[in-house]
Amino acid sequence: MPEHKWDVSRLSAGERSALKRNAGVMMNDAGMQALEAFYRALDGKCGPYAEKAWFAALCMQCLWREEEQPQKMPFPEMLRAVYQHPDATDSARKRCTNYLDLSWSDDGFLLGKICALARKMRADNAALMPDFEQLADDLAHWNHAERYVQRRWLNIICASGNERDKKEEEENHAD
Repeated sequence: MPEHKWDVSRLSAGERSALKRNAGVMMNDAGMQALEAFYRALDGKCGPYAEKAWFAALCMQCLWREEEQPQKMPFPEMLRAVYQHPDATDSARKRCTNYLDLSWSDDGFLLGKICALARKMRADNAALMPDFEQLADDLAHWNHAERYVQRRWLNIICASGNERDKKEEEENHAD
């Protein structure tokens, strides 16, 4: 069984609600009840370098109800579905990629954009949920000089499903 970053099941409904209320709020501006719930869910598994990103991702995860048992999908894969949808407008496509130029900072601008996308994903299909643990890692490395997270996301968003399926199949046969 894979090691998870946090365990939402150890939280009460009130603690989950406190985290949900802080979705889109930077950790520095969060209420103490949300911070307490965050640290209880984490159980000491996060170093200080990644706390803000992990807090943001866990709060967004709480937008979904645990009992709904949604299927997890990587955030950029969900964006790819929006970007490549036949009815997608230019505006919708730009929303999927424009924030890739933004920095992760304490002003919370990027977090607000990502949280708005997560809320839209929830409204469009609550049975699918972004993989928030992967998102936490991506946000923790967002400002890396190489910008490898943004390049990986853009590659996923822009690649056609057929090319990606072929690449995954080749990788599986190489193992």
